[in-house]
Amino acid sequence: EIRRLFTKADKNKDGKLTPEEWRQVMNASGVPTSQEEVEEFFDSMDRDFDGRLTFEEFMGEESTIEKLFKNMDENGDGVVTKQEFMTICKNLTDEQVKMAFSKFDTSGDDKLDYREFCEMIRKKEEERNE
Repeated sequence: EIRRLFTKADKNKDGKLTPEEWRQVMNASGVPTSQEEVEEFFDSMDRDFDGRLTFEEFMGEESTIEKLFKNMDENGDGVVTKQEFMTICKNLTDEQVKMAFSKFDTSGDDKLDYREFCEMIRKKEEERNE
């Protein structure tokens, strides 16, 4: 039932809900919802910081990107080092990893925290879809 509602709300069928798609569904269902309420809901549920909700995020479940991050973060300290990154991404060269870290490590600590990691994954997806 929830999956059906989610799919119905996902107008462009990309597997993610935008705030506008969610607001339209809520209002069409007879639940008057303001843009502010929608934004608060999205802020609390959007676990990969891309401004949209996957079904897993919508259900409050761990997203694929969270699982990947936790898998890479071998020692569980909440950040991914270049060494941890290369353990999983064996197909990347040292140079490619250095470039990725220099571009997305905005805190300058030579590690990727979860938000930086999400930003990197999102940019990669955008490049792939261009």
